[in-house]
Amino acid sequence: MAATCRLLARDGYDQVTIESIAREAEVSRPTVYRRWPSKAHVVFDAVFGTADRGDVLRSSGDFERDLREFIRGVLQFWREPVVARATMGILADRHRDPELFIRTQQLLDEQTRTDFAVLVQTGIDQGRIRRDLDVEMVYDVLVGTTFYSVQVLQREDIEAQVNRLCALVMQGAATKEK
Repeated sequence: MAATCRLLARDGYDQVTIESIAREAEVSRPTVYRRWPSKAHVVFDAVFGTADRGDVLRSSGDFERDLREFIRGVLQFWREPVVARATMGILADRHRDPELFIRTQQLLDEQTRTDFAVLVQTGIDQGRIRRDLDVEMVYDVLVGTTFYSVQVLQREDIEAQVNRLCALVMQGAATKEK
């Protein structure tokens, strides 16, 4: 895994091969192929298999603060050098590989989505946001927007993005005052 991350950081996704991974790790190609069916799978496990997504979902008890930390954490995650170097290649390769497609969906859909729903429930319990909020859509908007901002637009201004996205969610999800 470390060899794959070193290669990604140095050479980028397109230049990484099973042969270069084996050489960097000082193992044979068959050794790599015994564990992973393709480069995309090795890279996915090296970059995302050990990702600590729990850090972006810590609870301070203050919904808006926790939302800001979630957004900041997701932006920082997409900016990590090996994540940034691997993501677009993984997304391209996953359309040719149903197993990889499923694994990439699980990365975004399982624990992080569940933890985000708990965060939103905190906001509901605190009376900060509406009970009828479409949690899945808010999650998709935040993860998709942060990804696009970092990977496609290559924006550097994390704090400005955190402020704008948090304001967008807070304004759109706020409870209605009567």
